[in-house]
Amino acid sequence: MKKRILIADDEAALLKTMAFTLKRKGYETVTFENGRNAYNAIIETFKRGELFDLIITDIQMPGLSGLELIKKTREVGINTPILGITGFGNKQMVIDLMQAGCSDYLDKPFSMNEYIDRISAILGQKLIKTWL
Repeated sequence: MKKRILIADDEAALLKTMAFTLKRKGYETVTFENGRNAYNAIIETFKRGELFDLIITDIQMPGLSGLELIKKTREVGINTPILGITGFGNKQMVIDLMQAGCSDYLDKPFSMNEYIDRISAILGQKLIKTWL
């Protein structure tokens, strides 16, 4: 069964690239351009008794930030691994993410090989590094 990954990022081009890269690796992806819609999908999936295998979220998004998304997801008892992505990272941001329940984070810009490596580590899988 394919691993299901939810990706939330308000940068449309990056969102498409991240999803495309994962689909090429055999993952099923669901994408959202804001945190509010991503959270709603997480909750609806949870209500059906299902969970995503991984949530990837940008931290700076309109409506509901990635940090808020992480906190709200954890508050309702969903312990799905979460990879936070930020272009505005600093030491305090990393501390806040980890305290909120983020599994790992990735600073923008990043290579697709680094992206796949982080996802593989979180999911405990070994994947071929070349993404094209």
